[in-house]
Parts: sequence; structure tokens; C-alpha cells
Amino acid sequence: MDKKILGNFIIYFPIVAYVAFTIVMKKENSGIDWTAVVIGGLIGMISHSIGTRIKNKGEVE
Repeated sequence: MDKKILGNFIIYFPIVAYVAFTIVMKKENSGIDWTAVVIGGLIGMISHSIGTRIKNKGEVE
């Protein structure tokens, strides 16, 4: 698999999967779940940094 495609997959898949999971498991008429927002942000930051490193592996920064 191409590094660029793998990097993009690693960047976007974890956060999309987590958001889909929280939407499915959310109770009706419940407010904003701030814990899910914080966890989603952490997952997004971590997956973005890992995916960017994979995409740029071997390139001079």
C-alpha cells in the first residue's frame, strides 16, 4: 500500500470510527457529551501526528 494512502487512512479512520460509535450509542435528547468531545480531540491529534509521520517518512523536513 502506498505510504500516502496509508497515512491518510490512519489520519481519518480512527476519528470517523469513534464519532460513528458515539452517535450510535448516544441516548436520545441527551446534551453534548464533553467527555466524548475531549476523547475525540485526543484521538484526532494522535492519529494526525502518526499519519503525518507515515506520509512523510523518508522525506527531508
